Amino acid sequence: MVKDMEKQVIKKIRFISTLRQECQWFEEMARQGWFFKNVVNGCLYTFEYGEPKNMMYEADRFNLPKKPTLEEIRSKELFMDMAEEMGWREVTHDEMLNYYFCKEYEEGGINELYNDEASREQRASKFPAYFKRKEKEAVFWGVVLIFLDIILKIWAFFEPKMQMPWYDAFVLVYVLCSNLLALCFWSVSDRMQAEFLLSREEWEKKQKSTDKTVRRLIFTIRGLNRFLRKEEEKGYILKGVTLTKYFFVKKENSHQIYTMDSKWLTNRRQKERKGGSFKDKKDKQGMNNDWQVQSLKDAEAKGWNFVCALENRAVIYRGDAKEVEPLNDAKYDNSFRGISLVGDYGLMMILAGIFGAVVGFLLVWFGII
Repeated sequence: MVKDMEKQVIKKIRFISTLRQECQWFEEMARQGWFFKNVVNGCLYTFEYGEPKNMMYEADRFNLPKKPTLEEIRSKELFMDMAEEMGWREVTHDEMLNYYFCKEYEEGGINELYNDEASREQRASKFPAYFKRKEKEAVFWGVVLIFLDIILKIWAFFEPKMQMPWYDAFVLVYVLCSNLLALCFWSVSDRMQAEFLLSREEWEKKQKSTDKTVRRLIFTIRGLNRFLRKEEEKGYILKGVTLTKYFFVKKENSHQIYTMDSKWLTNRRQKERKGGSFKDKKDKQGMNNDWQVQSLKDAEAKGWNFVCALENRAVIYRGDAKEVEPLNDAKYDNSFRGISLVGDYGLMMILAGIFGAVVGFLLVWFGII
């Protein structure tokens, strides 16, 4: 932190992932007498000192698309006029054209710039559109570089002096970095869109929530149940899951146990009942839910309650330890659940990647390439 006592200005470096969290920080600083004035490169913030006030901050973006309509060209001017009429003034904007506004808190007044569902949806929609455009740009230049690399390789085949290994390294680094950047854009845009769809009251309530998220990669049903039971002993029960994240809500210990079901296990039960297995050759992307319908029937018949599903690959159930009957044979509790995590196509890509790496290593080892 750099401080200039004569001008009563401070500069702070901080990395904040969403605009709403940024605005909350500005409000906290204003209550201490430090008022947000500028931001550079998304992390270097300038504040000026004054009489502490209860200030409200909002943010929006006004970048134009490549082919803007007349309405899009005029939208910023119209918005600025509307915001000024509501008592909001522009503070500054950053390099990504995120604009910041502020106004002093009014007791009993409207202290949200976006105080209805329609305006919140309009603002929230801008962020996925912007980040999707940046993702496309990163992918486009990656394809261009790879195409040039292929041309250079063909040229070098006829003219060995044209070999440029540094360019191969450059392309590899660019593609890796652009993919990581695209993932970052995707994550941030989703988070911003979700936050801006909420009113200030809803967002603040969510921030104070006692719910929690735990990152964990679990490979067996027994390991999953053990992990979820430990969380329940701490007062949390499962409400949702992704590939590596588990979402919990605060609730008193209720002696619940968990189990996971999959298409493979459902078909095992179908086979034991001499019923037909669930297999749809036309369903290339695994969107058919027939096996899940059967899984729900089987689980509910044995006292289990649905918790959540991971796409079309796995279903997690919860039930009272004294009341439920086992859904599947206990011998499957230690079965590897990798396919249920990444899916058939994901598993094929992993195996293809491993095979390609082994073949490439052997070709280099024997001097073939």
